[in-house]
Amino acid sequence: MSEDPWKETDPAKDRPAGPEQDPEEFYKAGVFLLKRNRAKEALVAFKQALELRPTDPRYKSYFGLALAVSENRVKEALRICESTVEKEFFRSELYLNLGRVYLMAGNRRKAHQAFRKGLALDRDSNELKFELDRMGVRKQPVLPFLDRRHALNKLAGKLLHRLRLR
Repeated sequence: MSEDPWKETDPAKDRPAGPEQDPEEFYKAGVFLLKRNRAKEALVAFKQALELRPTDPRYKSYFGLALAVSENRVKEALRICESTVEKEFFRSELYLNLGRVYLMAGNRRKAHQAFRKGLALDRDSNELKFELDRMGVRKQPVLPFLDRRHALNKLAGKLLHRLRLR
């Protein structure tokens, strides 16, 4: 019986031992673990990748996301993810991670902006599309000539919602 070629394997198990470890393998293992809700283990993998290649923005960005998810250190994670986007503004996955950390911080507006910027770079990104869909679509403000956050818009929106007219 042959092994299934489509079966996903855990890259963390296939890591070479010794000083010549490849940071890309740690990175792949971290992504694998993060996608399976094993953020603490992913954090360790990203940390090891960063120790071997401390300037790689992808490693930093995923380390920031794992830090926010596993240890709830959202402020520090935001600082890390924002700095990576400033350095490499052309990578959509960095915007994805930044947006996810913004969501954890409760900043939906900035998360939405980050997802949109990422989608502008990679229109085919299913992860970015998923995050935007998950956020949902907001209705227009009741009084469009006023800012969405204006007290009258908030009050009118709540009132219309309670009356089930909106």
